[in-house]
Amino acid sequence: MRRLNYTKPDEIVGKEFKLNFSQGGDEVIKIPRGKIIGVVKDFHLSSMKKEIEPLVLFKRENLWLINFVVSYHPEMQEAAIADMSKVWNSLFPEYPFQFKYVGNMYQQVYKSEFLQAKLLSIFTVIALFICSIGLFGLSLIITQHRTKEIGVRKVNGAKVSEILAMLNKDFMKWVAIAFVVACPFAYFAMNKWLENFAYKIELSWWIFALAGLLALGIAILTVSFQSWKAARRNPVEALRYE
Repeated sequence: MRRLNYTKPDEIVGKEFKLNFSQGGDEVIKIPRGKIIGVVKDFHLSSMKKEIEPLVLFKRENLWLINFVVSYHPEMQEAAIADMSKVWNSLFPEYPFQFKYVGNMYQQVYKSEFLQAKLLSIFTVIALFICSIGLFGLSLIITQHRTKEIGVRKVNGAKVSEILAMLNKDFMKWVAIAFVVACPFAYFAMNKWLENFAYKIELSWWIFALAGLLALGIAILTVSFQSWKAARRNPVEALRYE
């Protein structure tokens, strides 16, 4: 409708229309002249990587329909397929009844994106596991080196929460620095990936803030376990530690 310089469906419905299009080369396919009977909302006929293009839906007399699209309630799936098969076999017994789910067809369109999501999820879990093991080992070494310091602080009245904050502060500082360094790279990579799509979301600050908070939370949980054990230790044993 917009390609024909109209803005409202009422302005174009009822007008005569003729369509010619080429399949390449000099061959031009002519569609018989007809009358416009309606306008539908824009919808995607292909992947979201492509923009919505002008589309004409037309019907012709004595035309063999290759596909039928049938909508049914999800809870009536088996009954719907059985009814369609019965009707089809009664009309065209010499042709086998074949069907596909529209949802599965769209999954094939975005097959590479689904595969990317699975791979990224697997690599993320592996990376988090390796980083958590590294943080845990590092916190164990640091608390062992500061055992006597912790004992002295406890003897002088330091609370468990204060010792936890002291031990965790250095770890949190490095996690925060790593987050700041990683953000520009993540923003650049995500922008490049989104450029493949004609329609996409805008990268908001809260997405990166949420990722940073999750990383900080995982680091705190990993380090705090060892820090809490060191903070709860008897100061007499800590002072005797060699």
